Amino acid sequence: MVTSAPSQQHSPSRTPGARRTWSFVALAGAWGQVVALGVLYYVCVRTATGQLHENHLHTDALATRGDAAGWLGRAFHLAERLQPQHLVFGFVAIGVLALVRGRPGRAVQGLVVAAGTLGLTELLKLVLLERPHLAESYAASSNSLPSGHTSAVLGLALGLLVAAPRWLRLPVAVVGAAAAGAMGAFVIADGWHRVSDVLASALVGSIVLCLVQVLPSRDHRRRGRLVALSLVVPAACAAALVVVYAGDASLRTSYVVAGAVVALTVLSAARSLPREVHRRG
Repeated sequence: MVTSAPSQQHSPSRTPGARRTWSFVALAGAWGQVVALGVLYYVCVRTATGQLHENHLHTDALATRGDAAGWLGRAFHLAERLQPQHLVFGFVAIGVLALVRGRPGRAVQGLVVAAGTLGLTELLKLVLLERPHLAESYAASSNSLPSGHTSAVLGLALGLLVAAPRWLRLPVAVVGAAAAGAMGAFVIADGWHRVSDVLASALVGSIVLCLVQVLPSRDHRRRGRLVALSLVVPAACAAALVVVYAGDASLRTSYVVAGAVVALTVLSAARSLPREVHRRG
């Protein structure tokens, strides 16, 4: 008489149908956020009204750069010191964190998320997108959307989350959210980027993470939380634009709101990741 417990291979979350559903949800979430990114770009960059609002805040930032004091000033000072070698260290940390746990697949996924977020950002900013001269505040200038610095830190935070074990995700998420949010706020406050540039980086990071989730995995996946990520990040970006521009917010409010959206992206991503299934033997 057979009395063995049900095999894990029959788990509902690991059946072929469940995997196809998960892949569809991940792909649909990514495409939905691509649409949100296109709307953001059109409204803020391709219209004269959008450029006028953004240039107004950008002018304020250029006039007051370096004025942040206290803990905010110290955070901005750290953000300003980010160098390429720090990114290399971050990539190494992602690989080592997953490999020492015997999870080479997680190492690959984490590195793809980190490199993909920065790579897609640079492709969009330098090759695919442009900033036409529509507003009177500035002469023609090169495109700055999305923000490369914000995407670099955000991508590393997301990559570390993918590579980290479940028990370590919370501290990684908190530190990553603080670091990525601080960078997003800094590049606006110091006149490096406009608000839409930072919000676009949040969308790019979430898009890449969703695309990586399309890959097959043995882990227990939670579709509802992935759907939440796909909805929360675009909704937060839309809310930020309303607060900043419809509300005629101050520069400080603007960079705090944009930084909060980036931080929220990291925290939402941490909740959306699959729960690891421990291997036998």
